Amino acid sequence: MKNRVMMYTRIVLAFLMAMTALAAFIPIGHARGEGTMLKTGNYVYSVSPDGGNSPDLLSTGLMAAAKGVLYDGTTAYAGWMGKAKSPMTVHVVIDLLRDYPLDQLRVVMNSPNKYWGFKDMTVKYRPEAATGYYIATRHIRQGSELNYTVNVPIAGVTARFIVLDITRTQAFQHIPLTEVEIMQGSGTPGQNPKPSFTAEQLKAELNKDALLVDRYGQWMIDAWPGKITSDAQLRQNYTDEAAALANVAYDQAIYDSYGGIKRIGKYESTGYFRLEQVNGKWWFITPDGYPFLLKGVDAASLWEAGYKTPTQKPDGTPRQIFEQLPDRMLYAPAYTKDENGEYVSFIVSNVMKKYGSDYEAKWGDITRKRLIQWGFNAFSKWTKPKGVTFPYVQVLQDPANLRRILWSYDMFDPQTAPIIESTLKTQLQNARTSKWLIGYTYDNEAGWTTDIVKELLMYGADSPAKGAFIDYYATRHGSLDNINMLLGMNAVSFNALKDTPIAITKVSPADVSGFITLASETYYAMIRDILKRNDPNHLFLGSTIVPTWRTSLDWDRGAMPYVDAFSVDSYTRDGSWMDEYEAFGKPLLNLEHSFGSSDRGLSYISAPTKTTSTVERGVAYRGFAESQAQNPLFVGSGWYAYFDQAVTGRVDGESYNIGLVNQQDQPYTDMVSIMKMAHAGLENIHLYGINLADGAAVAASSTHVATLAPANAVDGDGATRWGSNYTDDEWIYADLGAVKTVNRVYLSWEAAYAKAYKIQVSNDAKTWTDVFATTSGDGGIDDISFSAKSARYVRMLGLKRGSAYGYSLWRFEVFAPTSG
Repeated sequence: MKNRVMMYTRIVLAFLMAMTALAAFIPIGHARGEGTMLKTGNYVYSVSPDGGNSPDLLSTGLMAAAKGVLYDGTTAYAGWMGKAKSPMTVHVVIDLLRDYPLDQLRVVMNSPNKYWGFKDMTVKYRPEAATGYYIATRHIRQGSELNYTVNVPIAGVTARFIVLDITRTQAFQHIPLTEVEIMQGSGTPGQNPKPSFTAEQLKAELNKDALLVDRYGQWMIDAWPGKITSDAQLRQNYTDEAAALANVAYDQAIYDSYGGIKRIGKYESTGYFRLEQVNGKWWFITPDGYPFLLKGVDAASLWEAGYKTPTQKPDGTPRQIFEQLPDRMLYAPAYTKDENGEYVSFIVSNVMKKYGSDYEAKWGDITRKRLIQWGFNAFSKWTKPKGVTFPYVQVLQDPANLRRILWSYDMFDPQTAPIIESTLKTQLQNARTSKWLIGYTYDNEAGWTTDIVKELLMYGADSPAKGAFIDYYATRHGSLDNINMLLGMNAVSFNALKDTPIAITKVSPADVSGFITLASETYYAMIRDILKRNDPNHLFLGSTIVPTWRTSLDWDRGAMPYVDAFSVDSYTRDGSWMDEYEAFGKPLLNLEHSFGSSDRGLSYISAPTKTTSTVERGVAYRGFAESQAQNPLFVGSGWYAYFDQAVTGRVDGESYNIGLVNQQDQPYTDMVSIMKMAHAGLENIHLYGINLADGAAVAASSTHVATLAPANAVDGDGATRWGSNYTDDEWIYADLGAVKTVNRVYLSWEAAYAKAYKIQVSNDAKTWTDVFATTSGDGGIDDISFSAKSARYVRMLGLKRGSAYGYSLWRFEVFAPTSG
C-alpha cells in the first residue's frame, strides 16, 4: 500500500478489559465512583510537550505527579504541536512507585480548537513482577467534541507502571492531554515504595512488548462472532463456503469469458483489451469485443509482502507480542527472511491450516469464485494469485539504479531509457500475447511538483535535468544577457549557468509550470515508446499518481497525449477527483482506494475514508463507486486490498483494516454483500446515470409469498426478487418521490417473466400513460427506452405470463435522459 502513510501502533495485552468512551465532557475533578485518586510517583513524556502549560511545557525529565499538570485537577494541559515530521504517536509513562490495586483510569483530552485531537489511544499497564505489559484498552476517538474524556474500567488490575500511547490522525494534528486520574481499587498495595525509575529507565519501558495476537494472528483483547478458536473451525469455514460457492461462474448469457457485458453491444474484437468511446462514454472492450468496466481488487496474492509482519525488533531480538507463532517446520512457507530480519504471514499459515493439501490451488478456486460472486472482475494493481485466470493490470516498477531527484528521477539523463528498457524488456515480451492482461502502469505515485524543480535548480552541470532546464529557459527567453537579467545573474555562458545554483524564487511560476510539463512529456513519451516496442498489444495506463500529493496538474497534463488511460490512487469519498481532468477527455482509472474502520486491533488509513463498521465500509464503497461510474471518462477502479494487514504491523508499521477478507481468510460478509449490489448496477449508471428507483417506495398488485416482497425489486440486490401471484393481470410500480423526467426502464426477469406487458407512467398512481408495450417478451434482461416523460410513478403492468408461474423481477430500475 502507500509507502507515504506511516503509522506505527504498538499495543499489548494479557487480560480482556472493557472499554467505555465518553464523548461528552465531564468536568475536571475526581473520577466518579469509590476509591482514592492516586497522586503518587512520577511520569515522563517520550516527546517533550511543546504546547500547553508549565511545569510540563518543554519538560524532558521526570515530572512529579504532585506537581505536574496531569494531576492538578485544573484546565492546565500538556500539548504536542503537529508539524510535517511530528511523531505520529506520543507516549506517557507513569511510575506509581509500587504496585497498587486499581479500579478506574480517566483521561481528559480537552482541545482548544478543531485543530487539536487524536486518532486513538492505547492504555497499557505492568505490575512490578511482570516482564512485559498488558493492554487495558484501545480507545478509538468518536465524534468531534472539543472536550473529550476516556474512562477505562480496570477493576482487579494491579500495576506499578502505566503507559498511554496517543496517536495523531495526521502529522499536523495537535495532541492535548489535560488530566490523568487513577483510582485505587480494593486490595493491599505493595509493601513499600520502591526506588523511583529515572527518566531514562521509564523511557526504556517503551521497549517492553506485550501480547497482541493469538496463534491465528487475531487481536486478543476483543471477542466477535466467528472469531477463530481452532483449526477445525477454519476447516469447517472452508467446507461451508465451498458448498455455498459450488455453482458460481459467469452466466454466459450475460458475460463473455472476460466479464464483458454482452447486452450493451458487440464491438470490434482485436484479441486484446482496448479502449473505445461509445455514445460519449469510455469503456474497456474485452478481447471478444464486449464493453467492460474494471471492478478490481489489489494485492490479491497469498504471498503479497505487505501482509506479513516482522517477528523481530530492529535490534534482532524477538518481538514478544505473539501468543504463539506458527510451527516453523509445519508452516515453513509462512516465513521469509531478508537483510532486515524474519517475517511471518499469518495469512499463509491460516490458509495452510484451512485448506490442507494443495492449499494454494483450493484457496485460489475459492478466491476466484468469491470475486465473481461479489461482482469484481479483475486484479487491478500489485500482486495477483498464482494460477487464477482473471483480467489484470501489471505494475512495472522503476529500476533502482536510475539517477534520482527526490522521490522521482531524471528522465533527461541519456541512460534512463536504456536502463528502463533493459530492466523491462523480458517481462514485456513474455506478456505480449496474453489475452488476460489489460495493460500496464509504470512506477507509482511519483509525479513532479515545484519541489522537484527547486531541488534540481541547485544542481551543477553534471545534472542532465539541470541542463535541460537551462536549454528550455533559453528557448523561452532568448539571449544570455536577457536570461542573466531575468535571473539576476552574470553567467559568462550557458554552460556556466548550468553549473550555477539558481533559487527557484528567481524563476517565474509560468516557467516552472512549463518545465514540469516538458519533463512529463519526456517521461511519458519515453515509457510509451519502450512499451510499444516490446509489447504493442497492451495498453499504457499511466503511473497511478495521487491527485493531491507529489504531482501537479502541469505534470498530469503532460502525460495525457502519451497514455491510453490516466490512472490515479484516490482515497476519497466521491468521484469529484475526476473534475480537474475532464477537459483532457482521457479515460480515467482509480487503481487504489478503500474504506476502513478501527476494529479488532486494526485502524483506518485516513480521516476522509474512516468508517465505523463493516456495514458502513460497504455503504461508503457503494456511494463512491456509483459516484465515479457516473462520469463518462471513468473506466474502472481497484479496491485496496484483498486481505487486511497484520494487526502486529507490516515492516513500516501499517496495520490497516482494508481487506475484503481478514487474515484468517474470512470474508467481511456485511460489507461485500453491499459491494455486490453496487457492482451489479455500475454499468447501467455509467450508461444512464443514477437509478431513480433505487430504494424507492414500491407497491404491487400481489406478493406470492412474504419473502418475494415488492421492495426486493428495487433494493439493488440482484439475488432478491419480487414475485406475484400466478395470474396474468399483475403489476408493480416504483414511487420516485417527486416528479422526474424519465426515459428508460431496466428489467431483470427471473424465470417467471412476462410475455406481454406494458411500461406506464403516472403523476398520481391512478391515471396511467403507456410508454412501451410488447407481446413478445422472452425474459432475461429488458433494457427499454422511450420518449422522455415527466412522472412520479413508473409501473410494469403484466398482461400475459411467459410461464405457469406469476411475474418475478430481480431488478426494476428507472433512469432519466442523459447527454451521452
